[in-house]
Amino acid sequence: MYRPDVFAMQDLGSQHDLIDACDFGLLIGNGATGLFATHLPMLLKRDEGKFGALYGHVARPNPQAGLFGTEALAVFSGPHAYVSPTWYSDRSSNVPTWNYMAVHCTGVPSSIEGDVLAHLGDMVERYEGTRTSGWRLDELKPQMRESLPRGIVTFRMEITRIEGKAKLSQNKPREERERVIQGLVAAGETKLVDAMRAALEKA
Repeated sequence: MYRPDVFAMQDLGSQHDLIDACDFGLLIGNGATGLFATHLPMLLKRDEGKFGALYGHVARPNPQAGLFGTEALAVFSGPHAYVSPTWYSDRSSNVPTWNYMAVHCTGVPSSIEGDVLAHLGDMVERYEGTRTSGWRLDELKPQMRESLPRGIVTFRMEITRIEGKAKLSQNKPREERERVIQGLVAAGETKLVDAMRAALEKA
């Protein structure tokens, strides 16, 4: 990832926070036929390994499963939005740009030999757990519960390298950053506004 120092996310906790908040990521592997990517949710276990570990699953026919055991890249995209030159005090001295946050994780996904239903239960709990009448895995008919594990391959990827980038106008003077925030407020980009305000408070 190209990330000038001014935009680099150095804090591991902040990188983990972005993964948790934006956990529908992109897993990219490289095989004999070239690059292959799958969009999927991945659960982060922060306390496993030096940088944490990612858990997920793919459909068994997905070629991505055949790439497990080789190095892969997991990409997580955070809030992002267009920044107009009209938001600066001098529109003739600025160009259009894009503010965004992203985290890249490198590692080797390995298929998990174990309780597939336990993994699926963790996924369901993650996304249904906050709902008052959330769905549960044990609601499945017994025949479906029995056949479901045969249709997927679960994996664990310990993160060996992690890189985060938060391009939030840190290369601009404070007053210009505040003008960008106001432009994003008007555009309804609330999540990016929150991130920019947090960064501005630390400046």
